[in-house]
Amino acid sequence: MTMEWGPKNAKAFARFLYAHVPGAAQVRFAVKDVVARYVSKPEFGGLSLIGNDGGLIVDVGANRGQSIAAFRRLRPDCEVVAFEPEPRSAARLVLRYQGDRRVTIHDCALGQRTGQLIFFIPQYGRWDCDGMAATSREEATQWLRDRGRMFRFDESRLTVAEHAVQCRTLDSFRMLPMLIKLHAQGAELEILKGAQETLRRCTPALMCAFPVRELIDFLRQFHYEPYFEDRRILTQGLARPGMTFTWFLTRTHVDDLYRHASHRH
Repeated sequence: MTMEWGPKNAKAFARFLYAHVPGAAQVRFAVKDVVARYVSKPEFGGLSLIGNDGGLIVDVGANRGQSIAAFRRLRPDCEVVAFEPEPRSAARLVLRYQGDRRVTIHDCALGQRTGQLIFFIPQYGRWDCDGMAATSREEATQWLRDRGRMFRFDESRLTVAEHAVQCRTLDSFRMLPMLIKLHAQGAELEILKGAQETLRRCTPALMCAFPVRELIDFLRQFHYEPYFEDRRILTQGLARPGMTFTWFLTRTHVDDLYRHASHRH
């Protein structure tokens, strides 16, 4: 049986190379880091529709800094406070942005309460999968175990390291964000439960990766509804397949968007 080549299978084979060929993953992600300075996911186009000049953006789950790069390029007037608990990723971000006074990096986790968490960090062969680190072993490894994503997946090549990290609530930072981006490997709801005071006080716009029903219902208590960005227009509903982020906005956000749009015309 031959393998039919298409975008999905090509990516699966590329991941096979990351795991087996020395340096393949490092080269791939170094290139991705450079590209992120100039290109971002289409969903980030909604940044131009939110808020006025200046403001604070909170980036929860900064990973390799792709979102920070998008925020700095698309909204250079804003300050960015980023959270990344995976130690190697956090150290890399601190080094990269040490000369940028508008970017602050915190190497702690966020959650519903203060304490200590165990982070599970997978490695598949020669591929350090630090971007998949999660607060449960299942969350950290389920993406890799998806046979549709991995060519010739070999369980024996998968290892998982454990790392203790400090956890705080977003509320404890007493910030006034205009936007919060969350991409936290399934921990988004727990993080928002620790940010209820911030949601009430600031009513920030939200960008949330792959929201589940429980998260949507939780945010409706604060009068948020889901929207997706399509050609610089925010339309009510969940992000389409192939998109990562769903925007969550209140009626006030939407009214402001229409008001700003009418002023432009």
